[in-house]
Amino acid sequence: MANAAPGMLPAQQVTLDAIRTPGPERPTYAGDFAAELRSRAESALAELVDPAHDIDSRGLWVRKRDLAGVFGCQARHLAEATSPFAWTVPIARGIVLHKAVELSTHRRFEPEDAVDAALERLVADNDNLGSFLADASDGELADLTANCVALLTRFSETFPPMQRAWRPAAEVSARARLCGGAFVLSGKYDLTLGSPAPLGGPDGRQRAGKVIIDLKTGSRSPTDPEDLRFYALVETLSIGVPPLGIGSFYVAEGRIEHETVTAGVLDSALRRTLDGIGRLIALRRGDHEPSRVPGPPCRWCPISAECGPGQEWLSDPDD
Repeated sequence: MANAAPGMLPAQQVTLDAIRTPGPERPTYAGDFAAELRSRAESALAELVDPAHDIDSRGLWVRKRDLAGVFGCQARHLAEATSPFAWTVPIARGIVLHKAVELSTHRRFEPEDAVDAALERLVADNDNLGSFLADASDGELADLTANCVALLTRFSETFPPMQRAWRPAAEVSARARLCGGAFVLSGKYDLTLGSPAPLGGPDGRQRAGKVIIDLKTGSRSPTDPEDLRFYALVETLSIGVPPLGIGSFYVAEGRIEHETVTAGVLDSALRRTLDGIGRLIALRRGDHEPSRVPGPPCRWCPISAECGPGQEWLSDPDD
């Protein structure tokens, strides 16, 4: 690779080169592009409106984990959906890191100070996570703080320093209501950079400019690319302009897997989402036996002890 720009480490330059697209090279879309995409989605979902309302009169909420669940081990997905949620240090670690990154996008912090500030904010929120952190032992907090400081240090060494002109935003919630609210596509982006720009003209053309990034504190998952394509779909339906790019940033690796968003990417995401919604409705209505797909998630699956395929996979000495 070429030498990094002055003031930037080589890994930071690699990440910046992956997500940066010069203005003239950014794709543009007609003003009615998102409206046509929405029309296709609602036409395909029309026949599923009543079954969706039978499941939840407030509308069927669809998140990336729901789609990953119905295309993966459906038995685990159903079990996790009905099991009481319990915070753990590994689960809290990702949230604390995201909050520390969020605080660092608007003010320069040393990693230790950013993590301390993030913990203080989260405890002050007085929600379930805040209560878990407030009641955690000194050892748990020390372990959590040390892990988050290490991850944030790694992030700061491999992700380019964020400039205000990039309009960085963290923990961004986005929703797209379809068919009068019968379906709600929902997502929360860990980090976004940039923004779209109106170009005007007779067709109300818009230039893409936003990059959506998922921060990954654990190992890679086969669903990571599809999760981000779902986010691209939600963003397009929500604000009317597709994002410029999507990427998973693996903090421990200091690497990003980036994909440019195109009409083809959005078409693929729409078809998968529509298929997934149909499967989700059928699964929740009990129309068929849920699939069982053994693999690494069996280690933390709430029903692994009573699942034959899961036990067989866990007992494999070659695992």
